[in-house]
Amino acid sequence: MYFSSLFAFSGDVYLFWVMERSNKRGGEVGKGFPVILSVAFVPVGFGVILSVLGYFGSLQEALLRTALMTGFSIALLVSTFPLPLAIKFKMLEGKAPKGTGRKPLVTILVPAFNEQSVLSRTIESLRNTDYERIEVIVIDDGSTDLTASIASWYKSHGVKVIRQPNGGKAAALNHGLLYAKGEFLITLDSDSMVSRSAIDEVIRLMETDPGTSAVAGNVKVLNNKSILTRIQELEYIMALNTIRRAYALFGTVMVIPGAFGAFRKSAVVKEKGYDRDTVTEDFDLTVRLLKRHGTIASSSSGVVYTEVPSTLKGLYKQRMRWNTGTFQTVYKHRDALWKREFRNLHSVGFPLILLSLFNPLASFLSVVAGLILAATGQWLIFLEMVGIFLLAQIFVALAAISIDDEDYRLVSYAPLFVVGYRQFNDFVTILAAVRTIFGRGKAWNKLARAGGTGAIRASGEVRKPRT
Repeated sequence: MYFSSLFAFSGDVYLFWVMERSNKRGGEVGKGFPVILSVAFVPVGFGVILSVLGYFGSLQEALLRTALMTGFSIALLVSTFPLPLAIKFKMLEGKAPKGTGRKPLVTILVPAFNEQSVLSRTIESLRNTDYERIEVIVIDDGSTDLTASIASWYKSHGVKVIRQPNGGKAAALNHGLLYAKGEFLITLDSDSMVSRSAIDEVIRLMETDPGTSAVAGNVKVLNNKSILTRIQELEYIMALNTIRRAYALFGTVMVIPGAFGAFRKSAVVKEKGYDRDTVTEDFDLTVRLLKRHGTIASSSSGVVYTEVPSTLKGLYKQRMRWNTGTFQTVYKHRDALWKREFRNLHSVGFPLILLSLFNPLASFLSVVAGLILAATGQWLIFLEMVGIFLLAQIFVALAAISIDDEDYRLVSYAPLFVVGYRQFNDFVTILAAVRTIFGRGKAWNKLARAGGTGAIRASGEVRKPRT
């Protein structure tokens, strides 16, 4: 366990060192073999050496210990690497330029399919935003409920409504892009609510850096009323948002979330919009932009609140789509792993995504190996593994909550990221890999919405959408 921890934390230190060197060299990162992948290979080689020297006992015991060491190293790295980078990002973000003061026209695309329970509050949040030069385009993707009628009611408030036969989210966004007049684009899910300053913050980042082609918003959970949604709230804070900040230091934010993301329209037009060959069109477009159009940034203060699944069935469907689309996109852009011209995407972004995708299988093998060793009397090894990982998760949760200035009571859910919720996500990821191999899962899954007029928390205030 100590060797595993050493390998993982060595990977953390390496990434931090690469980030510092990248900043000094104006974004240049080491070329060639992605060194961070060594975290998956070095433990195997080290296990073989110890086995040959007789420190690992019998062949069976050596295989189990090597599997345990390798899986634990990968799991610990994937869980901890974003934290020091996210802290550094937060420090640098406070020193960022204030902006040019220019207010270009921004087009906001809101694709909607059967969203009658939530669409009104989404549009109301846009009406309440501090940024005034916006055009809002709602694309009704063949809804069979009152979505189109609700959207049409806002025509008198300047909202444009486009209707099309059901074709999926990518097709809806591409349709809306044809009507967009803004210099910048923002995509907003129809169950999301932007804070007052969110649009100002993301546009400011692109205005101050012409090399930035897109900015990811800071997505937070709106419907945090149950145990399941509170767990996801911690996940968004501890994993998704923290990882996004870490990638931002390399200019390689890997996913502009559909819930809220800003783009330079010229870059999206050059890419001919969204492709429809994956179910995560936002991830695919992000990678294409990274390959050809400069850096992608992240904003902590560009806050948006979105609904998360409130049932296990809904969560399963969402994560199945996310993971299936991730496998599809990684395979589609697999050349990023060996083509050096993609720089940070090649050296940092894709290797870490690859480790994250392999992590569920590695974790499963390490747990099985640990349980077998425990059954043969070597239970201390398994307890050490669980204990170290639990302490790491609690520490990461506390630090991430502090960075995002959120509720510290959420840390009580951190143990579920060791036992319980973690295994659920690992199972879905492995199942999604199988599903991808057999070419299934290209539909736009519709999740059930809680709806209602949930409040937006903005700038420390709680306020309801204007009626």
